[in-house]
Amino acid sequence: MAKANLKISENKKIQAREKSLSRILSSAIVLFSKHGFAQTTMEMIANHAKISKGLAYNYFKSKVQIFEEIIDQHLTKQELFYRNIPENLSARDYVKEFFERSMQFAEQERKTMILISVCLFQPGSISLSKKMMANIDKKLAPFKEAMLDRFTNLGIKEPEKEMMLIRTFLHGIFMGKVFHDQDICPTTNVVELFLERYEKNSRK
Repeated sequence: MAKANLKISENKKIQAREKSLSRILSSAIVLFSKHGFAQTTMEMIANHAKISKGLAYNYFKSKVQIFEEIIDQHLTKQELFYRNIPENLSARDYVKEFFERSMQFAEQERKTMILISVCLFQPGSISLSKKMMANIDKKLAPFKEAMLDRFTNLGIKEPEKEMMLIRTFLHGIFMGKVFHDQDICPTTNVVELFLERYEKNSRK
């Protein structure tokens, strides 16, 4: 009986912790969006989350750490979108699938992507931007390797440069999806134009 009560007590503590963390992160997103990263304080976040400032600091050392957690959760969601892409796809089909899932993710996470983009352009956020890029490289490394293998097999002379091109192209697609309700031109048409380069390579 004592063990059962102890387990119930531990579960309640875990639930209370998860609830507090969720409230802190949700409040931070609201306040960062409304006031900007630089103007938002830990006290403001704690007040909005309806917890004490001391409890907020118990979970996070600073608002920077809160923002890093928001980014990390966002990138974890993005990584899940790319899992289970079939391994037997050609270079063209693999990249197409990757682009399609990226666009779905951009549409689903539009608000968070706007928040992150805006905050990263504010003063004092250079270190955050560098950490985010490092985190992106780490989480998406398996998919990058899969693309590099396909580009090599396709006979592309400089696979790494091809990845840089894809990264730049995908960034443009993201910005179009995130900051515009409608694209300047249909995204699917632009993607198809890009994918033609792999069809040409396969015919050589």
